Amino acid sequence: MSEPSLPPTRETFAKWVRDVLNRLYDSPYLQTHPLATLLAEEEASATLHRSQNLRRVLLEAIRAMRPGPGVPAQSPDWRAYRILELRYIEGLSPNEVMSRLALGRSQYFRDQARVLDALTDALWDRWQKPCEEAVSTVDVGSTTREELIHLETERLCAHATWEAVDAAELLDDLRAVVDPLARTKDVSVCFTPLHHLTVLNADRVMLRQAILNTITYALDLARGGRVEISGFAEGCETGIRVAAWGPATTAQRQGMGLDVCRQLMAAMGGRLHLEAENGAGWEARLAWPAAVPRVLLVVDDNEGFVDLFRRYLAGHTWQVIGATSSTEARQIIAETRPTVIALDVMMPREDGWEFLIALKTSTETRDIPVIVCSVLNEPQLALTLGAVTYLAKPVTQQALLRALAPWNQASASLGPAR
Repeated sequence: MSEPSLPPTRETFAKWVRDVLNRLYDSPYLQTHPLATLLAEEEASATLHRSQNLRRVLLEAIRAMRPGPGVPAQSPDWRAYRILELRYIEGLSPNEVMSRLALGRSQYFRDQARVLDALTDALWDRWQKPCEEAVSTVDVGSTTREELIHLETERLCAHATWEAVDAAELLDDLRAVVDPLARTKDVSVCFTPLHHLTVLNADRVMLRQAILNTITYALDLARGGRVEISGFAEGCETGIRVAAWGPATTAQRQGMGLDVCRQLMAAMGGRLHLEAENGAGWEARLAWPAAVPRVLLVVDDNEGFVDLFRRYLAGHTWQVIGATSSTEARQIIAETRPTVIALDVMMPREDGWEFLIALKTSTETRDIPVIVCSVLNEPQLALTLGAVTYLAKPVTQQALLRALAPWNQASASLGPAR
């Protein structure tokens, strides 16, 4: 998206705000959005961080609309704020927000339009104020920064598409961004082939942002020096190594980009390691345990329930596969033996109890652990028929993680593609 050649009208500005809210954690999109110029402009040498600043401005503006003490919880102001919070910070769909707040469709869209208009007014006023006042508005303490980073990671996870991502291909794509930036900093960059390393359980946008944040930090340290990007496989870890040598590598500082990278890596089952080389250089490693993720087969005729479990397990070492019937589940089990099965009881044709009995009487499937998930209060029956545990619907993320804990390992995400 091009930079604005003329100041926007109020109507255009409002459209830009809606666009950015709907893609608040799509950093490549935010990077070139006109609002980044109006609300989050930095010096030219740091333009890669404009997306982070724009995101911070929007999150602060939303949180500033939180009603003060003494405002009744059922007031229109609280309802409007909760719509913003659930829709754009927590990443829920409109239907999910309506359900959470017990709102009808017309009421929801009226309230949303009203609060978006108020948010746009606040941002419009911010843009038209003197720059000094705008700068003071974004001067936040370390606690607020940590909260914003946490919210950013949660939002990304909520919209993540978890899949196998070719890290070598992704890094090759990033050269179009990294090489021009390196030239402006007089840094020599060496890309060593990664030998087709594949992140098995990652979101492409999250992985791209984690790698890019680390590389841009290294380029800042290595002004007039060099940066080397390579793969590594040592002991039980494997991943991407970014090393920098230059005048500033002995004067290292912690940046927000690395804080974001650390949380993104944790969400994808990995870690960020930072090391100094006897005062002569700097090195970062984006590392994952070299193991294969577990497979959870969710058998439920409600596809939304499967999507819920995918969100719950985002960033954990579990691949979630859904089946809407016992027939489909049998096919999946034959092709991909799951680590654990989460089974709904109330399904058409063959109900969950019948399917559980069939699983436990077959020599091929009796050893697969089954977790029964149901609105029916029948935990004893589930255990009697062979389930390892019972989860009452609605299932919380904490309950699911506790149920899966016996099969968790420090496994995860990165290994050579096969």
